[in-house]
Amino acid sequence: EDAVPHISYIEFNSGDLEASRAFYKEVFDWDTEAWGGDDYFVHASPDEAGPDVGFATSEDGQPITVATIAVDDLPGYLGRVLLAGGDIVVPRFVIDGVGYGAYVTDTTGMIIGLHQRDPDARNEG
Repeated sequence: EDAVPHISYIEFNSGDLEASRAFYKEVFDWDTEAWGGDDYFVHASPDEAGPDVGFATSEDGQPITVATIAVDDLPGYLGRVLLAGGDIVVPRFVIDGVGYGAYVTDTTGMIIGLHQRDPDARNEG
């Protein structure tokens, strides 16, 4: 039986990455570690089920929080998004050793991430 899609990851995109990291450290005692470079940081949930939290600089400087939903068939869910009237705003991409992701919007314009776990996922080249 397939797992029910659930929120597995939350990403905080901030206009001031360092200020955001300091705030969550002070309030919640969240430690963050660089992941894939010096512009992305992750707070790993102490609970195996998550969700983990990512911290990034928002592209337009405006703060935005994006929930990511774990799914078992990313291409199938992308199709379901389109059939339901949503849009794909960032097509399927690879996260080396983690899986595949995409970003979509619902019919109101709210952005959500989709993620399919696959530890064998690798970028070509």
